[in-house]
This record gives sequence, C-alpha cells and structure tokens, in this order.
Amino acid sequence: MRLPVLFAALALGAASPAFAQTPAPAPAAPVAATKGVVVADARTWLIGLGGSVAEPAAEGGAQTLTIADQPLPWTLTFYNCAGAGLCDDVQFSAVFSGPITAEQINAWNRDNRYLKAFFVPGATPETAGAVAQYDVVLTATGTEQLQEPTVIWLQMLRQFAQGLAQAAGPAAQ
Repeated sequence: MRLPVLFAALALGAASPAFAQTPAPAPAAPVAATKGVVVADARTWLIGLGGSVAEPAAEGGAQTLTIADQPLPWTLTFYNCAGAGLCDDVQFSAVFSGPITAEQINAWNRDNRYLKAFFVPGATPETAGAVAQYDVVLTATGTEQLQEPTVIWLQMLRQFAQGLAQAAGPAAQ
C-alpha cells in the first residue's frame, strides 16, 4: 500500500513549481558594430596617401573603392557594414589578364602567404587571367588599422605581378 502513496507524492511533487523548468532566455538583440572603418574615411585616407580613388560603388550589400594606381589598379571592398557605417572586414583585390596558367597560380599559392590568387580560364591561354585577393578582419576602429594591411597588400601585389611578368618572358615586361 505504501508504494501507490509514494507514486502519488512523486507525481504531485513533479508538478510543483520547484521542479518546473524555466524557459531559456530570449537571444540578445544584435549589437551594433563597434569596430571597423567608415568607407568615406578610408577613401579620404587613401587620397591623403596620394591614391586616385573613385567614389564608393555599392553592390550586393558591399561597398567598393576603385584605386587607379598605375600600372596596378586595385579595389578595396568593404563588407559587414553596420551601425555608424562601420565595416568590419575588407578585401583587397586586383584582376590580371593573360597569358596566365593555372600552374603559375598554383605555384604562387603554394609558395606565398596573405595574397591568394585564383585562375580564371579563358577561351585561349592568352585570354586566361587571374584574380588576386587579400582578406582582412578589422579589430579596432578607424583608418589607422588599414596601414599595415595596405602595405602588405601593395608589396604582395607588386611581387605577384612581377612573377607573372617574369613567367611571360621579356616581351611582356
């Protein structure tokens, strides 16, 4: 007889508020970005360094600055832009035209860090190309944090272009 009383007591106790589970707290609202760089500030900074920088172009949620450095024009694309216009990651990129081979691009990627290249096949070897990219996640606020990545980008971009020119032979230089 004691067993049914025990089960009844346990059943009543399980329904008591002391044993009830509390729901999980609601997820926190997204916090506005507190790090990154404002595109207009980055443009002003690049112009101050002597760059010929076009107005920002928006496409697909990103904003891109085109820098007309000759002979190696390049772009700086800003992603993940949030509160106060701060964008917390950027991508440097440049496009190269052929003749370029997949072997050249593979050799570059195997032997070098930071700047990564992608082969773009063409209808003929002479029309093949490449895209070079360097991604940077920004961890502070302001344009000062672009200084080192920009130096790395320009050094690596020049090295990549020289490697392509050397592989193409004296006629391409």
